[in-house]
Amino acid sequence: MSEIVANRYAQALFEVAEERDLIDTIESQLQFVAESLYEHEDLRRVLMHPQVSSTNKKELVQKLFENQAGVEVLNLLRLLIDRKREAIIDEVLEAYTHKANEKRGILDVTITTAASLNDQEQQDLAKRLGDSLGKKLSIHAKVDKSIIGGIQLRIGDRLYDGSIAGKLAGFKQEIKVGRQG
Repeated sequence: MSEIVANRYAQALFEVAEERDLIDTIESQLQFVAESLYEHEDLRRVLMHPQVSSTNKKELVQKLFENQAGVEVLNLLRLLIDRKREAIIDEVLEAYTHKANEKRGILDVTITTAASLNDQEQQDLAKRLGDSLGKKLSIHAKVDKSIIGGIQLRIGDRLYDGSIAGKLAGFKQEIKVGRQG
């Protein structure tokens, strides 16, 4: 649900950024805000705390980010605070980046493996995927031990599951269907 809401905020911000030719600038500013919240846990706690007033949160955001963020990003932050949606800032950044990459002709790809890939493995995989798809890629690597082994690729809205967990789930489904048939 929050992904859908974040996408709406990101879309509105992206439209403003596109009109004003600020797509890259706003993306950098959003990234700065998200990284600041990630690096400073106390700041994140204050912004997410329900007993801190919206007025105090907006004043804090203004003081902290007025030199690093433009009016568009500051307005977004104030709007999120007013609507009690501070927690979706990271998701807004992710959705905005996806839209910016789409505009640039860059495809977002999430690679999920059971064990982390080193930089060389990521680069090799990105090159092979990029060559086969004929596009520039933005690679995001994730580790999820529950897939047991293999790899999952999320390219845009499609999931390609080459994981052991995915194969086991497929076998389980085949067995269920076989018993019923």
